[in-house]
Amino acid sequence: MNSPTLQSYVRTETLIGAVINALFSVLFVFLIFSGQSQIGMTGEGGLLIDSIPQGLAIGLMGAFFPSFLTRKRIKGGQVSVEASEHAASKLPAHPFVRALLFAVAGAIASLLLFVLLSALIGSVSFTQALALKTVWGALLGGVVSYIALQFALRDYAE
Repeated sequence: MNSPTLQSYVRTETLIGAVINALFSVLFVFLIFSGQSQIGMTGEGGLLIDSIPQGLAIGLMGAFFPSFLTRKRIKGGQVSVEASEHAASKLPAHPFVRALLFAVAGAIASLLLFVLLSALIGSVSFTQALALKTVWGALLGGVVSYIALQFALRDYAE
């Protein structure tokens, strides 16, 4: 890396996180719901239950890789960060342990969204489920990556 500005670095890594999670969401919708014309929001095979592993996976991977790579790049001098004036966060320093906390938060956020959607919608078509899960994967992946990067840049700079 040619010492990109931090703003550019965060923007690029956030976009990568959003795109990767959107693509994984597409893949899993096809693997899990392919062949179904209507998909219920609730029930054993519904989107509500499926939202929990999606949120866990996005939270875990969306936080782990940006945190791990940022820590590695800071230590290697590929990303330069001035030590923050702010105190380090209370998050665990290890990227995987840190990512576990994001996984729980991602699962909770997904569950809350799909509980709300379940109250409003009974079922959706496969195409609607694909769009919903893809957009949600991109949004959650982008938000998780962005927040994880902010913590990583501050916490690993010291």
